[in-house]
Amino acid sequence: MSHGLSLDDRLAIHELAARYGNVIDAREWNRLDRVFSVDGTFELRGFGAPARFEGRDAIRTMLEFSTGHPVAHHVTNVEVDQADGETTLFFKVIGPGPKGRVGSVDYTDIVRHEPEGWRIVTHIATLRRPIAPPPTPS
Repeated sequence: MSHGLSLDDRLAIHELAARYGNVIDAREWNRLDRVFSVDGTFELRGFGAPARFEGRDAIRTMLEFSTGHPVAHHVTNVEVDQADGETTLFFKVIGPGPKGRVGSVDYTDIVRHEPEGWRIVTHIATLRRPIAPPPTPS
């Protein structure tokens, strides 16, 4: 891991992960500008057919009309890495659904420091599935 980021930057990026969950949980779509860059992308993997939304307006429309949000996004396992001039944010979300079932999603984001602060440029959400146990020896 690179140590090129200041502690202030690292803290701001950790807060960005938390803000993502808070904005979506509160359905405060007008605050997406504090999470995503205007040219941001949002990819969904493992939720059925892969989907990609380009630009903050498309992301907002998708999130606003989606019925698949968990009741809450509990952000955990935040990790920040910087290599080759690119800053990557990894985190997980545990989310209880409206019927009490719990799911988990892995997020891999490319983030960029903009005049207003750190923003997500590329957001990839991958639904976690149980790992199959190894085959039993015969």
